Amino acid sequence: MSSSDLMQIAAQTKGLSALIVEDRADDNDMMVKIFSQFFDKIFTAKDGEEGIKSYIKNGPDVVITDLIMPHIDGIFMIEEIQNIKQDQLIIVISASDDIDKIAQTVSMNITSFVQKPIELSKLTDALSNVVNKMKERKKIETKAFTITIPVDLYETIMGTAKEEHISKNGVIIRALKGYFEA
Repeated sequence: MSSSDLMQIAAQTKGLSALIVEDRADDNDMMVKIFSQFFDKIFTAKDGEEGIKSYIKNGPDVVITDLIMPHIDGIFMIEEIQNIKQDQLIIVISASDDIDKIAQTVSMNITSFVQKPIELSKLTDALSNVVNKMKERKKIETKAFTITIPVDLYETIMGTAKEEHISKNGVIIRALKGYFEA
């Protein structure tokens, strides 16, 4: 992946916030430095307990977490976060070599798993996954909308749609576009 690819990813993640949950202070600092190039706001926590509290308080777009931490581990924290928001974007970055923990984590519908030590290509893939998931969400969010209009206006829209052989949504979208361009 080239530096222009990284710049493109950074441009698409810049408006987002991230919560970094890492118990080792040096690793936490390093991840803040790395991820602050991609996210506008960075929140940090030193274990799963603090991570859950910060998640509830700050509602970050992306959670980046270790697995093995004191008090509450990453797996329990992920479960708690997914109880709050099932489709939360979560990147796990861990040095764990426990195959059962890794398999359990991956089966939890996380966005990406990156093994420590972190390779740039794996980190880039994880961030690309975040961007792709965000794009999918935006498509789904914009596919359907509900609008309540008075009956007489509805009849006008229906008439115009039949006359011009276009959908009712097309008439409404054209009217909204004209309104916002004016």
